[in-house]
Amino acid sequence: MTAKKVYAVARGRAVGIFTSWSECEKQVRGFAGARFQSFTDVNAALAWLSGAKGTASAPAPASTPAQKKAASVDYTIFTDGSCLRNPGGPGGWAIVAKNMATGKVLERSAGNPSTTNNRMELTAAIEALRYAPEGTRVALYTDSQYLKNGITKWVAGWKRRGWKKADGQPVLNQELWMELDQLYAAHTVEFHWVKGHAGNPLNERCDTLAKQCAMQYR
Repeated sequence: MTAKKVYAVARGRAVGIFTSWSECEKQVRGFAGARFQSFTDVNAALAWLSGAKGTASAPAPASTPAQKKAASVDYTIFTDGSCLRNPGGPGGWAIVAKNMATGKVLERSAGNPSTTNNRMELTAAIEALRYAPEGTRVALYTDSQYLKNGITKWVAGWKRRGWKKADGQPVLNQELWMELDQLYAAHTVEFHWVKGHAGNPLNERCDTLAKQCAMQYR
């Protein structure tokens, strides 16, 4: 029986791993400089996506500076958060982390009886960076623009204003942002946004784990 293919997109409208050509094609068709590859093994696809050598099913093109940087990643971690009745309902968070040196994959998740989706997304990222030792290089994948933009674009301004937004209102979830900011500073982190519920198996796995934890409090 022919093995089911997965598709890794390193450069496209969204990056990550997709389980169908139709989803992969949406990310790369018409996208200048698109880079993608098909695989019959998810781990091989993940290794290629993180810049590991010798795992692609076809010869890889010459490495760009960005790809060489990716090759030095110590951990690749997918994160997700869920809230069944947002806000205030039961929620959960999850991470799927791969140690790129050993190939070991770890799953970690937990729930909360009353929370919000954004708090669970933040908690997942915090747990991801708690897992990775200080000083390591992490590629962190999330489907939350709130999380990615918050830590990479907004947090510096919030800190300058004493943890207030541009309109003078206090930043929501401040204690989580403060902890994440400290962990972010203790690692070398590249945040990647992936489209949720788009066939990326590791994103889908995180979503499943987070929802399972939330369901325990229904």
